[in-house]
Amino acid sequence: MKKTNSKSTLLKHSYLKEEYNHHSELFSEYMREFLKDCPEFSELLTEIQEEIETQNEKENDQEEVKLKHKDLKKLYRRISKITHPDKVKSEYLENIFKQSSEDYRQNKAGNLFSTAVHLNIDTSDLDMEFILEEMDSEITTYEKGIKNFVSSAPWAWAQAKTDEEKDLIKQKVNNILREKNED
Repeated sequence: MKKTNSKSTLLKHSYLKEEYNHHSELFSEYMREFLKDCPEFSELLTEIQEEIETQNEKENDQEEVKLKHKDLKKLYRRISKITHPDKVKSEYLENIFKQSSEDYRQNKAGNLFSTAVHLNIDTSDLDMEFILEEMDSEITTYEKGIKNFVSSAPWAWAQAKTDEEKDLIKQKVNNILREKNED
């Protein structure tokens, strides 16, 4: 793979990871606002959120079952050498260590590679084809997550400018609730 391709993939991955985290924070805020204004939907939204969390847990469990690629272990060890709390006394590096441990546990090669580049760790001996494939997969996950946040009722509620728009959102959620109860 070309260096520019890996560089652009790294940049896209980093950008979308940050964008996903930002959208996640906004979504939590919008959800609280929506439930405050529309408490009648709290049960439905709690059920949906539990279904999403269950699905995410299943996906994480499936990821853990996958065999770890040798380069994941290399990346994680190299990052750990620099960031382990027993070796360095830095809150910033300790946070990187914790996040890297979680990324390693979940087989997130893209996140580990991005962290390694951020810390100026030599990655020249890694299987870049594997890393780039994993980063592309993570990019797709971030894009889907962002799309789900933006297409949600709480997001639409936060963007609504008029009472009419809010009434329309309530109608749509009521229709979903009615359909769910019919099943």
